[in-house]
Formats: sequence, C-alpha cells, structure tokens
Amino acid sequence: MAEPIRKLAAIVFTDIVGFTKLTAKDQQLASDLLDIQRAELKPLVESYQGNWVKEVGDGLILTFDTINKAVHCCIKIQEKAKTIEDLSLRIGIHLGEILEKENDI
Repeated sequence: MAEPIRKLAAIVFTDIVGFTKLTAKDQQLASDLLDIQRAELKPLVESYQGNWVKEVGDGLILTFDTINKAVHCCIKIQEKAKTIEDLSLRIGIHLGEILEKENDI
C-alpha cells in the first residue's frame, strides 16, 4: 500500500444548482446531465493540469498545484456551463495542505 503524500494544493468543489429537484422531476435528464458534465468539464480540468479526484453525487472534487490554475480553470468551467442547458454550477476554492493517497484526498 502506497504511503500518503502531504502537499499544498488548491482544492475545488463544485455542485450543480437544483440537482435534487431535477432528479425528482426527471431522473434520466439528471443522469444525462452528469454524463455531460463529465464529458465537457474533464478536458478543461486536464488542460489546466488539474486532477479530477472524484465525483460525489452531482459534485466534483478537483485539485490543482497552483491557485492560479484553479481560478482560471474555474472561470472556464463557468463559461462552459453557461452553454449547457440545466448546468448551473456553484464553485468553491480552498488552498491548503492535503493528504493524497491512492488518487484520493
């Protein structure tokens, strides 16, 4: 088992606005929206050398090695989300020390 790595990182958390309500109304549309989010946003994250840590329900946890990359990527994510119907995102960014182990934090 790999030893955990402690490092400074910019951690990004996202959440789809109204996702619980959307799921109650149309589960298929909600599921499709998660697939679209993954397909459209993952390449953006990778283009800023971000790490797509995991998906938690409709939310994402991402890490970046600099706050600058995180902020610029999040701006692009918000711009992209505006072009996708029903994809309105809340985004939070935190800078702090993380413990990384087996591709999770």
